[in-house]
Amino acid sequence: MKRILFLVVTLTLLSIASAFSASLSGDSSSYTPLSAAKEDSSSEISSDYFSAPEDADADDYAARDRGDNKSGYRRTPAARDAEPDEEAAEAGPSNLNQEQSEDLREAAGRDDQLSDAATVKEEKQSGDGVSRKERQVTRDDKDKKDKKDKKGKKEKKRTVKATGKKAVQPPAEPSALEKAMGENPLTVDKTRPQPYGWDELTQFGYNFFKRGKDTFAAQTDVPVGSDYLVGPGDRLIVTLWGSINGTYKLEVNRNGDIVLPKVGAIKVAGVSFGELPALLRGSVARIYKDFQLNVNLDKLRLIKVYVVGEVASPGDYNVSSLSTVISALSAAKGPTKNGSLRNIQINRNGKVVETVDLYDFFLKGDKGKDIRLQPGDTILVPVIGRVAGIVGNVRRPGIYELKGESSLKELFALGGGINPTGYLQRVQLYRVEAHDKKVVKDFNLDLSAPAAEQQTSGVKMQDMDLVNVLPIDSVLRGYVRLEGHVLRPGDYALKPGMKVSSLLQGDNLLPQYHAGAAQIIRLYPPDMHPEIVYFDVAGALKGDPAQDVELKEFDRVKVFSREQMEEVPVVKVGGEVQSPGVVRYLENMTVRDLLMQVGNVKLSAYLGSAEITRIKRDGGSVTSYSIPVNLEQALKGGAENIKLEPFDELTVRRIPNWAEATERYVTLKGEFMFPGTYPIYKGERLSSVIARAGGFTDLAYLKGARFTRENVRKLQQQRMDEALDKAQDQIIKLQSNVSQTAASAEEVASSKATLDNLMRSVEMLKAKKAEGRVLMEITSLSDFKGSLYDLELQGGDQLTVPSDPGGINVIGDVYNQSTVVTQRDRDVEWYLQQVGGPTGDADRDSIYVVKVDGSVISQANSSRFMFYNSFWGKTLDSGDTVIVPRQYEKTAWLRNIKDIVQIIGNIAMTAGVVIAAGK
Repeated sequence: MKRILFLVVTLTLLSIASAFSASLSGDSSSYTPLSAAKEDSSSEISSDYFSAPEDADADDYAARDRGDNKSGYRRTPAARDAEPDEEAAEAGPSNLNQEQSEDLREAAGRDDQLSDAATVKEEKQSGDGVSRKERQVTRDDKDKKDKKDKKGKKEKKRTVKATGKKAVQPPAEPSALEKAMGENPLTVDKTRPQPYGWDELTQFGYNFFKRGKDTFAAQTDVPVGSDYLVGPGDRLIVTLWGSINGTYKLEVNRNGDIVLPKVGAIKVAGVSFGELPALLRGSVARIYKDFQLNVNLDKLRLIKVYVVGEVASPGDYNVSSLSTVISALSAAKGPTKNGSLRNIQINRNGKVVETVDLYDFFLKGDKGKDIRLQPGDTILVPVIGRVAGIVGNVRRPGIYELKGESSLKELFALGGGINPTGYLQRVQLYRVEAHDKKVVKDFNLDLSAPAAEQQTSGVKMQDMDLVNVLPIDSVLRGYVRLEGHVLRPGDYALKPGMKVSSLLQGDNLLPQYHAGAAQIIRLYPPDMHPEIVYFDVAGALKGDPAQDVELKEFDRVKVFSREQMEEVPVVKVGGEVQSPGVVRYLENMTVRDLLMQVGNVKLSAYLGSAEITRIKRDGGSVTSYSIPVNLEQALKGGAENIKLEPFDELTVRRIPNWAEATERYVTLKGEFMFPGTYPIYKGERLSSVIARAGGFTDLAYLKGARFTRENVRKLQQQRMDEALDKAQDQIIKLQSNVSQTAASAEEVASSKATLDNLMRSVEMLKAKKAEGRVLMEITSLSDFKGSLYDLELQGGDQLTVPSDPGGINVIGDVYNQSTVVTQRDRDVEWYLQQVGGPTGDADRDSIYVVKVDGSVISQANSSRFMFYNSFWGKTLDSGDTVIVPRQYEKTAWLRNIKDIVQIIGNIAMTAGVVIAAGK
């Protein structure tokens, strides 16, 4: 026994070791130590923050990583830290390592579970003689499957991440000009107070230096000018041909020399690029004769400049020798909003060689003072000077730095001028009285006057002034508006003495306009309240002075259509026409016109006689009378083609004894010799059609014959809908009262479940349709012929004779709802015993049987003798259904449910559905 135990433990340890080693060997390509995974996960937190912008040039970042592009290198304490792009590049693999470490931990957990399961399986298989090699193959298959699942999860995870990066671009905000010119004209009745205040102001010019981009970096791919001074670090390309051939790349050394083979050192530092060919030609001519020479610059040197003061990233920068002041400022990410844009100083050898005003470049495109930098130059951005702001209806609102601008006129020039929508009668000036208070002043600027320039020049500006140009009144003036049933509605310019007829003349009125009356909504001073002025359109068009009203400013003229102001006259047609209904009455419409409008008469129409019902109005009373019409003559256009009047009703009769298709056919289904649909003649009886169908087959179960009729179905459907609505109302009422009448929580839950079941039964029955079944007894065709059940047929009748179903259905509150095979001479009690009998909740006094022919037998309609009821001894036929309802009188709240259950049961039989309501 000990040896067996030792063997089992040894096999278990071997299987665990082999499974773990297999998982490690399979995932060796993605293995990451846990310590590395932790470090990578910590760096992953900041990788998104330091990642390169999406719109940055990939080539620039690649070149910066290689160290080729040194123009942006900054030797400051912050520069010793990793560059953002380098950190992003280092943090990039951390995402992969993190995913790999997570996958490793998941795989290890799965391998532990698989190894445990494999151990149990191997212990079981060891007794069956399964080899270790087969077990190893099984583990390898599982490992491959796990790898495939893991790969699918990783790909799904990456897809989700990639999808999440796609940002939805918000709609562009319309500009001030787009808003001013795109808005609809504002009428005086819709005018509102103008909003107080202004949008957020920004300092002008600082957004030119965008973060994350070298917007104004010096271009190195442009031709070098002749004034360029060659210096140490430049690389020259010298090409010789003639008596000597060759191309030489020569770099200017620190001594300022280049060394040309067989010629020697040539001093080129400080020589302009335009003078360089002559200098080289003279040096080479001492050795060679008859040659030609060409000089180009291959690589420009880097120079060190210093950017200090109020800039985003002050420090020293190695920039291209072609760099200017603006490109150096761009490398330093531009001045801060506390720095000046108009007084930037360039110091060279301790002297200020130039002062740059960036407004000249931003506003005029003038780069005249954007000088080329020399090694050791210092760019100083001082603190911002005086500022003034301008808001409202100017072309370029903002906060501007003042340099020499001292008047309102010059501030308007900085803001691009005033928009036409500016209200100059009240220009506001918000001023800060230094160290004291803030005040506001208003100016009335009449820029159309001859002294306009003196007026704006006379308003002197101070530091922190803010000018607000308010908008004009946006209400449209000098117009009248035409609307309603016209061709060209809208605003019309109001001319002196303009009248209504000038708006309506020509083709401006649409057809079917109401000529009787139109209206003008006019605003009356002093409060501009609206009043209505009516005029006659026909009179105005004729030039009637009383109707051709003179128009005033803001008038709204509205013309109505005839449909709006007049009742549309109609005539009605019914009976045997293609499209009976209401038709609009037209002038001089006749009977034939009306029949053509509705698609003419049907074949079943009786053309010999029709009837027009006409209304006669006599003062305050109305009477109606009929007019006979011969349609055959009317359709020929004779004297019978009577002219109609509004609201006439034409009735076209049907040919006597004409039957529609739906009224000429009956259907026989089931066990007939020739089942199908048969046409009938008026007065034909059911036995006649059965005989035409060849009679019944030998399998016909006549007790189960089902006869349905369409008009009976419609009546049953109406009663069924009414009963269902009543039952639903009663259930809802009981549901609302159940918590008040129930004695305990268990009783509440039980009542809720029962009522929910009843409600589901009602909903199910609402989806059903009534059968329209007529109870009928058929024993044989010979006995049926001439009997009470041999009904006269109607269109749509249907008789179905099934075969013997061979069983009795027992449903409801019994122990086993089932179908019992029919036994001869067996009664109700016997069939109930076969399914276990009624349960304790069953209502034994309400058990009933639905016979296969549709009739119902119950204890109430069965004979009684003392305590015995003949219902229990009644024999059942094949296809009968015994229904055992539930007892609902055990609790007080359920006393009214028995009536609902009986209603639902009756409705179910009407619909041909057998259910036990409440179950």
